[in-house]
Amino acid sequence: MPDPVNRVVEFDKLNLLGKAVFITGSSFRVIGRVLETVVEIVSGLAGEAEKAFREGLDSDIQDATILEEKSIDEV
Repeated sequence: MPDPVNRVVEFDKLNLLGKAVFITGSSFRVIGRVLETVVEIVSGLAGEAEKAFREGLDSDIQDATILEEKSIDEV
């Protein structure tokens, strides 16, 4: 199967159906790029969260302790 050919399309010369197809294709291309970017960001975040969680399971790290408690009235 031959590779698709990228060619310059003059929007003004397209008929109504051609314009509809052109706009739809462009919209899907933009939406696809946005979704791809979102998926990459979310997967990176999930990887970082898992890494941080696993590092937090280190037995050499002590649990947090409360140093001082204050009531709401004292603040």
